[in-house]
Amino acid sequence: MEYEEHDGQKFLVVNPHDYALAHREDCLVGSKTAHVTARQGRVGEVVETRTQGGFKETSNVVSYDTVTGEPDWIVTQASGEQMIVTNQKYNSLYEVSSAKPGETIKPVGKFRAMIRLKENVAFKASWGEMQYIKKDGVMVVIDENDIYGIQKEEFDGSYDVIADRDELATQLFDVSISASSKKVKKPTIFLSVAYPYDNVQDQEILKRIIRYVNSKGVKAVNIRNISGENLNLVSEINKGLTDCEGILSLAFNKGGNKTSPFIQIETALAQVLNLETLMVVPSEVEKEGVLFDKNVDGKVSEIKDKENFIKNENDDVFKDLDNFIENVLKRFKFKLSEQSLYRFKQAFVNSETKAQGKKELVAFLKNFYSTKENFSFEEIYIKRPTKIKATVIENDGVYQTKEGATFLSKGDYLVTDFDGTIYNVEKQEFESRYIKVNGEQDSYVSKLIPTVAREKNGKCEVFALSNTEDKYSMDKDVFTAKYQTMEDYILSLVDPENSDSVQEL
Repeated sequence: MEYEEHDGQKFLVVNPHDYALAHREDCLVGSKTAHVTARQGRVGEVVETRTQGGFKETSNVVSYDTVTGEPDWIVTQASGEQMIVTNQKYNSLYEVSSAKPGETIKPVGKFRAMIRLKENVAFKASWGEMQYIKKDGVMVVIDENDIYGIQKEEFDGSYDVIADRDELATQLFDVSISASSKKVKKPTIFLSVAYPYDNVQDQEILKRIIRYVNSKGVKAVNIRNISGENLNLVSEINKGLTDCEGILSLAFNKGGNKTSPFIQIETALAQVLNLETLMVVPSEVEKEGVLFDKNVDGKVSEIKDKENFIKNENDDVFKDLDNFIENVLKRFKFKLSEQSLYRFKQAFVNSETKAQGKKELVAFLKNFYSTKENFSFEEIYIKRPTKIKATVIENDGVYQTKEGATFLSKGDYLVTDFDGTIYNVEKQEFESRYIKVNGEQDSYVSKLIPTVAREKNGKCEVFALSNTEDKYSMDKDVFTAKYQTMEDYILSLVDPENSDSVQEL
């Protein structure tokens, strides 16, 4: 067990999800009753949460809600404790519509599952900072990814206990702890923003873009934790980018006609991860670094008239946004991450659960790729990440491929495989199967797309689950050199919670 000293006391450092599950018998249901006061924060404002006695529980930074585009709210409890709440959560937790300026605000009174702590506990809260909750405080479980703590003094003064260690408490806890795994996965983009602290026009542009992206069914995320003496910021950004299909960089002016260095850092890291990229740049911002088209594999879109952009959806930037979102949706359709497969590893290493795990994986893949094609677990393979060379066909014409002289269309790819075989792939099919190796000309590796293979007369009949209509034959020896079984691949996966290097292939 690992302990950390904080404010002169020792705290057991835990994973909040695992700790809550291990102490399920200590669950209760609480409902907030105490009124609060609140104000909308200023982006970048740091808020420390301290108890009445001065004990520092955690700190957080005001950011933008990636759903509404509005700045977070700073909520002050009856005890004087302050905390940061996103705009969307603030509107769902408090009866804000009936509140008048200067009045206290009544909580909605939602029932929450909680774990009463029998020891001092420290853990990373959902906003990225460590929380230090003392014995007799509670751990609130909203869902498996949103868990935070409340000190005993604050809990006793602000909450009513509805149920304690009974069937109702257990039922609500079980529903809450598994809630996120049942949510529909959305295509996700990383929102890199040079926060417009005081520029009202830039704030309206930010809100307009965030709402537009969300209206297209795309989820935006960013890094909320940007401070802390032990914080490895590049590592935090890398983790945030890992499960995204693209990055949208809003390069607002941060003074002297230059944008924030974080735009440069985050966009450059996204390029290393081969993410779809769009940078939106107001005309007054100096074009440097990644803000040059030639320096990135993405689009730089300029806002020439801010007033027009805020009022008019026909602005050219919206056309670039539409193209960016379309490409993000395509990537999402064909993406299968290591994180989504890792959970099956636990079943495959246990002989008692292996058979059920195989059935669940087949069902998972059928649902993921929306296919009615029948296949068994033993028929599923993953292409080994062998590097290939590919060049874009510049002009319509006749080219030499493995099929002999073949007419190829402009925009298609001529591929040279690892064994020297040359063949052609249509543009859409190639871009759904391969990603570029950053920094290497014409080099690509295959994406993580499961393939079904069935042996027939010494050859393998092969098709990818992303395109079950495209079936072809391959010599068995050639196939086994290029592919490995899905089971071998899954067993080789590293726990994404303990790895900074998990990437989509």
